[in-house]
Amino acid sequence: IHWPNPSKDLYVEAWQALISARQWGLVRSIGVCNFLPEHIERLIKETGVTPSVDQVELHPLFAQQKQLEWDRAHGILTESWSPLGRKSAELFGSSTLQSIARARGKTVPQIILRWHVQRGALPIPKSASPERQRENLALFDFELSRQDMDAITALSRPDGRYNNQDPAVYEEF
Repeated sequence: IHWPNPSKDLYVEAWQALISARQWGLVRSIGVCNFLPEHIERLIKETGVTPSVDQVELHPLFAQQKQLEWDRAHGILTESWSPLGRKSAELFGSSTLQSIARARGKTVPQIILRWHVQRGALPIPKSASPERQRENLALFDFELSRQDMDAITALSRPDGRYNNQDPAVYEEF
């Protein structure tokens, strides 16, 4: 389910349809996107089924630490959408990220993607370039220090969402 669309109040009904699809063997796992803890709690309360994954906007400018911890505590994998922050000049030009990238001999995108992995989130960056895809996969020959992780997380801000798409009020249709 891509958005809860709270004013429509149909996400539990849609979730029940996904549960049926899984029971019929049409899919193996079911999940949600852009759901806040209160949305997921309602799904669990009304159906008894916890999503396998919660895909949320997550990048250094919007680190969503509480959401990540909540998902983890409930056995839900957090998938990061827009993990590179839409390659914003603010993010890619960050002196913090530039400095860490230089020190590690890596690119800023590699540093950001590694930050996601070490936080326990699954980043899926978009790229049509085979070269960039290979670069994006080259994340496992280095680790970020606790100091690096904290410095990157400190870039987060409460208004870090792009396009003000707050799942508590945003309507997709």
